[in-house]
Amino acid sequence: METIPCPDFFSRSNLFKVMWNCPKILFRSFVCFNLLNQILWLCFISIAQDEWTGLVVLSLELWIYISVFRSRNKIRLLTEDLYRISNMLHAYTLQKKKMMKIYIWMYVLFVILGTAFFEVTFFKSGLTTYAHDELRNSEIIPLNVNYAFTILLANGFFAILPGYYCFACNCMKQFFLRFERKSKVLIAHQDYQRILEIYKEMNESMIKMENCLRLPIFVFVINTLTTLFWYGYSFAFVPNDNSVIGIFFSMGLVQYFVLLMMILPSAAAANQAAATAREIVLSLPGWFPKRYSIIKLVVCRSFMHKTALTLWNIYRIDKSLLISAIGTLITYGILLGTLGSVKSSKHEN
Repeated sequence: METIPCPDFFSRSNLFKVMWNCPKILFRSFVCFNLLNQILWLCFISIAQDEWTGLVVLSLELWIYISVFRSRNKIRLLTEDLYRISNMLHAYTLQKKKMMKIYIWMYVLFVILGTAFFEVTFFKSGLTTYAHDELRNSEIIPLNVNYAFTILLANGFFAILPGYYCFACNCMKQFFLRFERKSKVLIAHQDYQRILEIYKEMNESMIKMENCLRLPIFVFVINTLTTLFWYGYSFAFVPNDNSVIGIFFSMGLVQYFVLLMMILPSAAAANQAAATAREIVLSLPGWFPKRYSIIKLVVCRSFMHKTALTLWNIYRIDKSLLISAIGTLITYGILLGTLGSVKSSKHEN
């Protein structure tokens, strides 16, 4: 709803306008209230230091929402470009509406069931009172609702971004692969202008995607890695006798690992397909000796810059980035777990 403009039917009446904008206003109020509630809880009530992790996660998620909100018009134009390129290449990535609906509903079901399972296992595990024994008899705060809000935001609403990013990356990958096959036919027909035209459309769409999503995806990956580290460390090194707590932490590991796998491998595949398509364009002058100077001039002017999906222009997303990220999490987790065990053994002695 942030990207879709208000329909003409709703714009005719002020009441309908309020009804159309009501979900967006409620969501923004929901996010701000959750962040404010977490800050007040930490400043005036809570005594647990590990709850600052929740504040960091909420701050990152609010940053993601602001970045996506500022780029909402660009995201809408990017979706239109993907559909136009699909028609241009006669690709069936966007034409198979039934299959697309099935994938979308499967992802929505995964998000809803994961969020519900998180809520149930969290409150049944007793984690809400584990660090707050002094508040069990408190009449001021009967229920710490910020836990439920944090889980709902982290596993529900903000799971939409990786779903869209994965969809856009898979579309770009299929387009570049389709372009690779179509370019061979066009070269045989000596139609280099059509090749350059199609590649220009795809290249510009990928640049738009990089410009509007590189910052929120970077923040989302940092947020996901931070949450994965917290779940993994708690699951491996925090002693507990409650099996529901173990299920809660393991479910967190699975869900956030799935979200990470939706982003990094799909973007890496899109970058690899884009690099292959770029090599075809750079080799065009050799296929047309009579037009060598003209094609070489066009290629040098427009397509010499390497276009790739990155994390805020810091890291170019490739397959090795996923292995490096997981290796870093495991390394620091083992390091902190070892230091914690050494510290606890010293206190016992």
